[in-house]
Amino acid sequence: MELQRLISRRLYEEHVHVIALLERFGLALAGVRAESPAADRPPWSLLLAEIAGALQHEITRHFALEEDKLFPVLRSRGEGDLAELLLEEHAAIRAVGGPLLDLVRRARLGDLDAAGWRMLKSHGLELVERLSSHAQKEQGALVPLVDEMLDETTDETLWNEYVS
Repeated sequence: MELQRLISRRLYEEHVHVIALLERFGLALAGVRAESPAADRPPWSLLLAEIAGALQHEITRHFALEEDKLFPVLRSRGEGDLAELLLEEHAAIRAVGGPLLDLVRRARLGDLDAAGWRMLKSHGLELVERLSSHAQKEQGALVPLVDEMLDETTDETLWNEYVS
């Protein structure tokens, strides 16, 4: 995909990163059985830290950029249905991501028993499914529209706000 705008390229890169991370997280969670893994040992400690950081970024800065800056432009260009669909998915991802972040934090502190790990696995696999599907949908629909609809000045302004 040949993207012209800074924001569309950044969205694309962030989606690629989160999809790859979620794939690794899903595979790791699939291996969690009745026992709790040692969350303080690599690769778990690294993976949990990456998931926590990515989730915090996704459900704050990344979603805010889309919701506050890009979805209004979509609506003004007649793409309100897409904006509403993606907004609904953001809400569903937040509903899973919030509790998951708490479980990840507790796991990193060594504060999860077997039942807690089962909850982390369940929430984690749900997040993997929801966020992966969402990011792929945005790759196919939102990113190309953003690239097309932003002029150079708006793109530069959004870029400077986003990276600062």
